[in-house]
Amino acid sequence: MIRTYKCRAKLTRSGHEALSRVFGMCTTLYNACLEERIDCYRKTGEFRSYYNQCKALTEVRADDPEYANISVQVFRGVVGRIDKAYKSFFRRVKTKEKAGFPRFKSSRRWRTIEINDQCWKVLKREGQKLVLKIKGLPHIEVKTERELPPNTLLKAIRITRKPSRTEVALSYELPTSELKPVGNPVGIDMGISKRLTLSNGETVEKREMDRRRLIRLQRSVSRKKKGSNNRKKTVSLLAKEWQRLTDKERNYLHRLTSEIVRMYDFIAVEKLETKKMLGNRQLAKSISEQTWGKFAALLNEKAESAGVTVVEVDPKGTSQECSSCGATVEKSLSVRTHRCSCGYEADRDVNAAINILHRGISIAGGKLKQSRMAGRMREKQDSGLARPRTVEVTV
Repeated sequence: MIRTYKCRAKLTRSGHEALSRVFGMCTTLYNACLEERIDCYRKTGEFRSYYNQCKALTEVRADDPEYANISVQVFRGVVGRIDKAYKSFFRRVKTKEKAGFPRFKSSRRWRTIEINDQCWKVLKREGQKLVLKIKGLPHIEVKTERELPPNTLLKAIRITRKPSRTEVALSYELPTSELKPVGNPVGIDMGISKRLTLSNGETVEKREMDRRRLIRLQRSVSRKKKGSNNRKKTVSLLAKEWQRLTDKERNYLHRLTSEIVRMYDFIAVEKLETKKMLGNRQLAKSISEQTWGKFAALLNEKAESAGVTVVEVDPKGTSQECSSCGATVEKSLSVRTHRCSCGYEADRDVNAAINILHRGISIAGGKLKQSRMAGRMREKQDSGLARPRTVEVTV
């Protein structure tokens, strides 16, 4: 199991300048590799491979001391990125998706250095503090919010340049946790009006971002003259505001997924195809704001670490199917209450969440009786309607 710790890098002014210079060299190398691949195909009809370009990189380093003074693993990561971009392009062509040929990059668009080989030296390691030395790069000092795993191998490092900081991601290989016995399962329905609805009737309300400052800065940028210093300053402020909102949303998702993993030991979620759903222009913005993909990724990561089982199920028909008798009850999106001829009534999203749990249990091998949650919900009904309860998540 790979666990990644993200933290802010502490760099001096000269360290920032040195790192910016390396980012520029990576951009130049990426564009040169892309140009070489294009020229090779035009002249010979053949493709340059990753290994051929790594061999050419060795020759470049022998002739250019500036490249020779920086760890070769930094530049191999660049060659690997162009190779991955090419493979992804041909995969999309094969599956008849929107292909998008790899593009040349400007230095502003190159923000990441990835190192997957152990070419670094640990100068200091004390609890949450870590100081790393990589040939040609400034000393990288980081302090994590949590203590780094002791006696564990550091597998990869990713350095990312962001508008307001330089971020370092440290990837460690940890032993996989044993799965907990299933005793408290839950199904989760992801929606738009309510962010999450659980099979026990609890809900997580939709969270609205405060975009007033963002909108004000966007309007300010549009009024500034292109190329002016004032426009550049405002664009920088706009990027920092976007980063602030992104960080706030990410922190909220971390707290939300941690709370769910702490409370339940079996989680069934929808396997949503978000890209296809974004084709609906009326709902595209609302769908993208819910960040379902990030939520699912964090939930799986935390569940794996905690030994909690997560099962993804096909969501098709979960709102139409009765969780009590299995009959299909067709209803439009405007109908928010599920009413079946068998006498079962529940909130539409709660009914869907129970069906998701049923399907998850079925996929997992029937560790629990499928009717268990439906029975609990019927016990809660006072007037024939299972009323959801709101879950508060402190940010």
